[in-house]
Amino acid sequence: MNDKYNPINITWEDFETYLPDYQFDEKQIQFFKDTLEMILHNRDTSKVTCFGTRCGIGKSTMIHTFMHCCIGDCRYEARHKPQGLVVVTDSIKRLEELSDSDRDTVAAEKFWGEWFTEFGYDNHYKDFKKNVIVLKSGEPFKEQLMKQHYRPIVLLSTQRYFMLGKKTREQLFSFTYNGRQLKRDIVIFDECPQFSEIVTINSLNLSKIESALYEGLSNEVKDKSFVIKEYKAFKDRLLDQMDEKENLTKNSNVIIYWKDERYSSITPNDDLFFKVIHDNLESLLKEYNSFLKDILCLKKIAQEGAIFECIKKKSGEKYKRSFKLLIDNREYFYLGQDKKFFIFDATADIDPRYDLDYVEIIKGEKYNKPLNMLITNVRMPTSRNVLCKNNKRANATVNAIIDYLKDKKKNGFGNKEILVVVYSSLIKKFQKDFNNIGYFGNLKGFNDFNKLCRMAHIGMNRFPNLIYFFIYCGCHMEVYRKLSQMSEKESMEFFDKLIKNHNEEYDKIITDVMLRSMLADFEQNIFRLAIRNYSNTKPVHIWTFYNTDNDVYKLLSTMIEKRYTPYDVKFEYEDAPDKLKIEMVKNRKPPKGKRMTNAQKILEWCDNQQSGKVFKLSELLHDVNLSNDTFKDTKKSNQTIKRLFNDMKTNKKGYYKIN
Repeated sequence: MNDKYNPINITWEDFETYLPDYQFDEKQIQFFKDTLEMILHNRDTSKVTCFGTRCGIGKSTMIHTFMHCCIGDCRYEARHKPQGLVVVTDSIKRLEELSDSDRDTVAAEKFWGEWFTEFGYDNHYKDFKKNVIVLKSGEPFKEQLMKQHYRPIVLLSTQRYFMLGKKTREQLFSFTYNGRQLKRDIVIFDECPQFSEIVTINSLNLSKIESALYEGLSNEVKDKSFVIKEYKAFKDRLLDQMDEKENLTKNSNVIIYWKDERYSSITPNDDLFFKVIHDNLESLLKEYNSFLKDILCLKKIAQEGAIFECIKKKSGEKYKRSFKLLIDNREYFYLGQDKKFFIFDATADIDPRYDLDYVEIIKGEKYNKPLNMLITNVRMPTSRNVLCKNNKRANATVNAIIDYLKDKKKNGFGNKEILVVVYSSLIKKFQKDFNNIGYFGNLKGFNDFNKLCRMAHIGMNRFPNLIYFFIYCGCHMEVYRKLSQMSEKESMEFFDKLIKNHNEEYDKIITDVMLRSMLADFEQNIFRLAIRNYSNTKPVHIWTFYNTDNDVYKLLSTMIEKRYTPYDVKFEYEDAPDKLKIEMVKNRKPPKGKRMTNAQKILEWCDNQQSGKVFKLSELLHDVNLSNDTFKDTKKSNQTIKRLFNDMKTNKKGYYKIN
């Protein structure tokens, strides 16, 4: 507990005053009351408190209404002193929504009628924008920092918050009101913050830093030549090491933990180097807005080393090489000090990024309601490797999915719209046939599709093992620090086993982190639909496309069922579409020395016939040089061929028709 934490003079009556005039459910009202109580009275600053309540519960309404309470209360004809507040969110669009009082003015006028003016509510809503500032990237930051000193509430993006240096960040937590300095001692994150982050340093970053030093340091800076000369020497040293370590293997990728055996600083005089940087930081950031973060990471690389990764160009992969550092951001949460941090994140209870000793999660099951939803899984391979290579197999699989959905739209739900969620590289392939397309990693937080009741979730947002290892290390920094104690050979073997799922110590951990990450991402995506609306009663249908025969995805399906069955969600499972199964047979590699399998010969013959042709089986067998017994064996061993000929049967025995 921290006794310095100020008591907050806000009541439920204050909050209710500014609550929009919507028909909130009883459970939503209870959520507002419970959450307000927690924000007002939880003074344990040694913990970051996260509200893990479902998507659509009204967290934006909660934050926005609380912002009005912090500005002041006109109900008693006298304004109490404002409560300082910092709000951090992922999207600029969300920042603009939270700082917009126009919609509240209309709602208040409608709700309060003539009382609105009589009791001064119009003054409050006019003053709201004057008391809130949004720190925007497109405006001079120094000027914005000066303005924010006189506004009780400051809003900024998550990315901007974690780019701020310590001294600049400190300025966010105080403001001036009527000549008095007051605290902004409540911080609210609207989404999952960057508890830790992977910073990538590659040749582009190194060049941008060098360019910023040339352009951002004026010729009047006394030690400009020293800074540039010594930085260039350090940059060249890193590039030489990239060349050397890339050649540790001829063709395969390289991942090692690299430490500089000769140097532990960027320059021979880092005190002078960083003094010049901090004295000229504003002009350097103007040239390259990630300058400070990157240069501090280079300092860490010099002192502690970093993971070097080289991805060599292969089919479906892009050549790249870089140093990667895992940065622990706990200092940004001022643990045990006089600021209290809150987070609103619906999937915090399953997201592995929250497995931290300083995070407490307030679960929200009691606010949940039944979901009128059916989830249909179509069993088929849909990994990036299968769908995104733009080869014959990938195109056939994508086309089979498109045809399946078009058929469902034609016969199942008519003209009703469907949201298609795919890998970003596939968007264009689906745009010809569907109006609403989203891609993985770009849906969270948006409500653009909350009137739709249909979704096709094609594949899952799965990443390489290294990413999940970083997520785990973000909550267990001691594991990351152990890497620096390995020799180059040991670290190379460690990562090789990790990538190939041959690391007995971490394989289960990586799988658990992967499954929880995919489940959290899936939940955020499906709650873009009508089920996001708390009062929704319309039936919602979601089709998922992934292969439940795979062990990982079988576990994922079990987790999805366990998560949603308590809320009356129904599940069904289908085989892959016949069209796709036929394409899979066509693309199967024949035995060594053979041009085609027997099944492929049969399919090729059928493809070469005109649609509607009626034929006798003997004609096919003659043309492809197969015996009747061989044909029977092929049908018996290949269910796709068996189903194809069952579909082509005619009423006349021994005759078939090309569909």
